Amino acid sequence: MLLPLLLLLASTDAPGVVVPRIPSAKEPIEIPVLTAPTQRVKLYVKFADALRVRATADGSIHSEFASLDAARTELARSGATCRRAIQLDDQTLTQLEHRARATSGQESPDLAGILEARVDLPIGELATLARRLQTFDEVEYAELFVEGTPPPGDIAPTTPDLASSQTYRNANPGINAVHAHALSLRGEGIRIADCEYGWNYAHEDLVDVALNPEPFQTIDPGVIANGWDEHGTAAFGELAAATNAYGCSGLTPNATFTTFTEWSVQEGPRRLTCITNAIATSKAGDIVLLEMQTVGAGGSYVPAEYSLSVWNVVKTGSNAGVVVVGAAGNGNQDLDSSTYAPYMARGDSGAILVGAGSADTAHSKLSFSTFGSRVDLQGWGGGVFTLGYGSFASYGGDKNQRYASGFSGTSSASPIVTAAAVLVQQAAKQRQFAPMTGVQIRNKLIATGIAQGSGGEIGPLPNLQPAIDSIAVTWTALGFALAGQNGLPKLSGAGSLSAGTTWQIKIESGKPNAPCAFVLGASQANLPFYGGTLVPTPNTVLGFALNATGALTLAGTTPPGLPSGANAVMQVWIADPAAVAGASATNALVATAP
Repeated sequence: MLLPLLLLLASTDAPGVVVPRIPSAKEPIEIPVLTAPTQRVKLYVKFADALRVRATADGSIHSEFASLDAARTELARSGATCRRAIQLDDQTLTQLEHRARATSGQESPDLAGILEARVDLPIGELATLARRLQTFDEVEYAELFVEGTPPPGDIAPTTPDLASSQTYRNANPGINAVHAHALSLRGEGIRIADCEYGWNYAHEDLVDVALNPEPFQTIDPGVIANGWDEHGTAAFGELAAATNAYGCSGLTPNATFTTFTEWSVQEGPRRLTCITNAIATSKAGDIVLLEMQTVGAGGSYVPAEYSLSVWNVVKTGSNAGVVVVGAAGNGNQDLDSSTYAPYMARGDSGAILVGAGSADTAHSKLSFSTFGSRVDLQGWGGGVFTLGYGSFASYGGDKNQRYASGFSGTSSASPIVTAAAVLVQQAAKQRQFAPMTGVQIRNKLIATGIAQGSGGEIGPLPNLQPAIDSIAVTWTALGFALAGQNGLPKLSGAGSLSAGTTWQIKIESGKPNAPCAFVLGASQANLPFYGGTLVPTPNTVLGFALNATGALTLAGTTPPGLPSGANAVMQVWIADPAAVAGASATNALVATAP
């Protein structure tokens, strides 16, 4: 039974070779169909990674590795000046790229090499300039980027406790969040970063919730004038509303929340920067929610990641272990059609894309939802009871006491799937001591979800009971540590023992540079030993030395063949003159194969 686990230790990972990045393909430049007066079109140009192209103070472009004469001449001829498209400092972008590279083993795009060509041209001439720029070898791609697209939301005195109206919290046709809550899973330890236009922080059901706005950015008054702050308020009503005696109760009330506006007083429209900063400030396992859409080649709404620069940022974030959830959009677009072939050819960004399904046990696609094989999961696309708007009631005529009974669209669907991802993530961190990736969460929710009914493909509805119940406990700490020079040494494990998944075993707080014995057994012996307790039956003993901080990490990938339910009991004994009898010991740890 222990042989597969010994194979794990023998296959401890060494630093691997980083896989080179395949540059994004140059996609056809289509003139976008503008659907709202708030929309503006920008020209983004992504230069080749190796050239490290940067905008200069005078609006020109510079590279230490290429002349850029052709692109520089073309930009100057049109009167364009350049600036960095992502308005974040070099350190933030570099750290995100390094995290993505270290986690995924894949090279990251040069995010600072995405530039905005600022020029006042009719949209047709802007498209022509983009096409000319794409003919140059130094240009990886150019694109017309639409800002100011309306969010994919609402299609169409004393406040009582309204939580009973939030039936999407319950079992089918809901996601059965009540099962997660009964297990004390309410989002603790997970951060949700919401990227959209705005929120009403003063709403009575949010005012006591720390929503942590992005520093140094103020929501533009235009957001309030358009009523788009109601959209964020409604989304957070599903996720964050305080659990109290009035109003709504959020699906993940104990998560940490942050907000990133895509239209600020300081920077104007800033979708790409907003998304990048939300991802860059998130840890592996945190959730970034994209409550936004854009206009696709078919003339209506599709996911925000249809924009190639957004796709590259999302892919970088996914590679760094950040879980990205995005609305599929309210355009009834078929992403599997030839119209969207260039988008589909990019591959998987790692994001979880959400379509809008019916709020009944049929779970059929609603008419407006964008669909296709790239849409992973569905949430309720109508009939969602939440905060804001006032379609249900506006108590005392007060904006801060508005409630909606019909929040809809892929906007109402996305927070539901986000909540499912958060609660599954929390269960994984508790039971396996390590976060799941976005792809792992997506696969888990698809495999355990409630099947879709009719209509184009939008995936199943999450079903939290089987999703959470299928996450097996992998690591169990038994105690029995014996103090040494640095107190009680600690032994912990992280990750899954499912075939093909990665794991870590970490020793901490031992004597620096001390030799140690890693003891493995199939059962507990609990024998008196050096003033403490030797917990494993000592079937195998492996020798190691701790590092200068008294720590050591063993890492590897689980091979096939480990029987389900197989246990391995482990403990580390450390040569330590400060201990009672010359040896300290970590706690014992049991690893269980799912």
